[in-house]
Amino acid sequence: GIEGALGAAAPLASWVAAPLLAISLVAGVVGESFERRTMVYWFTRPVPRWSVIAGEFVANALLCALILGLAGMLLAVAYALTGDATVGALLRIPMAFALEGVGLAGLALGVGVLAPKHPVVVAAAILLVVEGALPNLVAGFKYASLFAHVGWLAGVEGLVTEAATGHVSAPPWPVSLAVVLLYAAAPTLAAMRVAETRDLA
Repeated sequence: GIEGALGAAAPLASWVAAPLLAISLVAGVVGESFERRTMVYWFTRPVPRWSVIAGEFVANALLCALILGLAGMLLAVAYALTGDATVGALLRIPMAFALEGVGLAGLALGVGVLAPKHPVVVAAAILLVVEGALPNLVAGFKYASLFAHVGWLAGVEGLVTEAATGHVSAPPWPVSLAVVLLYAAAPTLAAMRVAETRDLA
């Protein structure tokens, strides 16, 4: 079955490789552009500041989605080799991983703009608390976990570890999709707002 095919590969890709990719690729670069003031160049052009942040998000979200979608395709191939995979299941895995890339890109972008001095540390700390600590303290926090919703969307239950406090049931897929998109939208909108008002003198 899918658990045997994916083993530790799916959790490793979703919980470790994906956050490290997004944090280093997006949060670190965006934070550095504010710290070294290269972002100031764009803000002096005759375009709204929010549009610069929006462009950063679109570019980084596409890149993260592409890379994680390809990783999801490799996991789907591993599942297909078991011989009991359906076409729907094979499509769900790369699509869910691509969505995780979009969510992580938005989160990392927001952290890069809001905490430009230490974006990598702050982003990693947020993920450790939201994805690691809280869901294992209270089962209900699993519903706020990006990785859990990605697991539910992918149909890979191994990605949704059972909290020490008890089991949680999967929500309907539109709820999981909304949560993943919220991870992308909320930090990006906050970054746009901060960029509009930040004093760059």
